[in-house]
Amino acid sequence: MKKLACTVLLIALAGCASPQKSDSQIYQEATALYVTMLPAGQNSVSLPTVKIPSHGLLADNLAIAAGGGANATQLRNALSAARAAGDKGFLIIGSQNGALDLAVIKNAVDSQDLSGMTILYSGDPGKSDAIRSAVEKANGEFQFIR
Repeated sequence: MKKLACTVLLIALAGCASPQKSDSQIYQEATALYVTMLPAGQNSVSLPTVKIPSHGLLADNLAIAAGGGANATQLRNALSAARAAGDKGFLIIGSQNGALDLAVIKNAVDSQDLSGMTILYSGDPGKSDAIRSAVEKANGEFQFIR
């Protein structure tokens, strides 16, 4: 039993040690991609950003059960504010938990009209199709940032 527990812990820690892009690198990549989608002649770029925080396995699972909880509300409000300000792009930097990202984003975009907006998401590639579906259901465009 101890060997099993040690093996599980080692696998979990190995995942934590894998190299990750910094938020700054993600923002730079997203901005570079977003600029290529702008109409010719547009010189200014506004790309509001929200990072989905992870608070550990137990707290994340509670947030998932609550449909994203306060994180979904925060993202919904940020998307509404960006839309009201006339922003056409929005970057979401995912947590280390793809299921949390999906719950937060799915509930944040539910009942929103994102037409004319492009949502750029950097996070779990395994959840990108489900997140794309939720964004497109809200009439937004979706781009995944690796």
